[in-house]
Amino acid sequence: MTTEPQTGFAKIFYGRKLQDYWLRRLVAFIIDAVLISIAVFILETIIFLATAFSTSTPFVMPWWSTHGLLFPFFSGLPLFLYSAFTESAYGFTLGKRIMYLKVITKEGNKPALNLAFLRNVTKIYWLALLLDVVIALALPNRDPVQRYLDTYSGTTVVSAD
Repeated sequence: MTTEPQTGFAKIFYGRKLQDYWLRRLVAFIIDAVLISIAVFILETIIFLATAFSTSTPFVMPWWSTHGLLFPFFSGLPLFLYSAFTESAYGFTLGKRIMYLKVITKEGNKPALNLAFLRNVTKIYWLALLLDVVIALALPNRDPVQRYLDTYSGTTVVSAD
């Protein structure tokens, strides 16, 4: 009797623990994204006000700041940097800490900065991050808790509780 190779999606569909795990990762990402978005908004507001009151011409927001194809890259870059630096320094982001998750290497250590950069590079653009997860879960016979780039960086996200 042969068994069909199972994808991560099939394992998640039937596994309550995997459903809980991926929900916690999603909530952790949302917490981090909201935190960084608030910080970027405050910084943009400060820059806007400083520019608006220091020149005699009315301030016009750059086209990439309010719309356009490049906006997700400009808003994703701080999230990428925040995630890489905090995961390398502490083993978690604030969102992961709140959700009792941490990033470790195969040896059980915090990832080095180069590994943290590699595993988080898809956070620069939300569609790349989505593809990173979907491709990893769509491939058969893979660890269903790893994103695609986690495999290459030799990292994984585990429960910290």
